[in-house]
Amino acid sequence: MKKAADIIQTLLNEKLACYQELHLVLKAEKKAIGTIDLGMIWETTRAKKDLVGKIETLRNNILVTCQNHFPGMDKEMDKEPNSFSLNHLVHALPLTNKRKSDIRQIKRTIDKEKDIVAHFIKSNQTQVKKHLSVVDNIMDLIGNNVVQTRYTGKGMVTQGKKSNCLFMAQV
Repeated sequence: MKKAADIIQTLLNEKLACYQELHLVLKAEKKAIGTIDLGMIWETTRAKKDLVGKIETLRNNILVTCQNHFPGMDKEMDKEPNSFSLNHLVHALPLTNKRKSDIRQIKRTIDKEKDIVAHFIKSNQTQVKKHLSVVDNIMDLIGNNVVQTRYTGKGMVTQGKKSNCLFMAQV
């Protein structure tokens, strides 16, 4: 049992490290959104996907460890990784109170980090929406000019064809 608890604690510490790294990536993404650094935004997007994959793998590894070392826990815990709960895990573990409290402490730290990550995600989404609304307003100005033919919104990205154009459309 001690070995299994050590493995679970190690996996939880790795999961915490992933959330902390995700927090830093989201900070970098916020800065990149503010400066409209598309290269950095792509890098942070890749890093976020990698970290989310690692977190899911760790969650599955924790579940497999519990199933291998504590076979009777299947009845007390849901087997589905999508509904996997650390609260249920800690409650169901047949460990001493000291070991459970150590695992609960790591779980609380992970929960705090998750809250910070959720805040950054919401903040970054809001910032992106604000930037896109500026572009929408510019398109409205172009489209509402009665002297010129209206912009239809069916433009295309120029992909370097013209250095001074981000997109173009026939009017």
